[in-house]
Amino acid sequence: MCEIECFGNYHRKCEHYVKMYESGNKTDCGSPSCALSKAHKHRPGPGQRSCTCVRIPRECRRVLSLIHDRCDACTRAAWATLERESSRVW
Repeated sequence: MCEIECFGNYHRKCEHYVKMYESGNKTDCGSPSCALSKAHKHRPGPGQRSCTCVRIPRECRRVLSLIHDRCDACTRAAWATLERESSRVW
């Protein structure tokens, strides 16, 4: 599977990686069964619009910042749970 380089932040409390941007650097896997590779060999057969090979690249994750708190989505979910349980709006 081909790789695409992306950069983001890693949140230690919830162990989530939040992607910020992609660098544009791509690594070709050279596999004939990967639709994104230059070595891709499959062509659509009769009655098919396209081949069924994988078209999603694997992310090569680079960490920009190591954050010792939860990500925004986990923080919002924690506050929503607290509001539901206490019946208060913060």
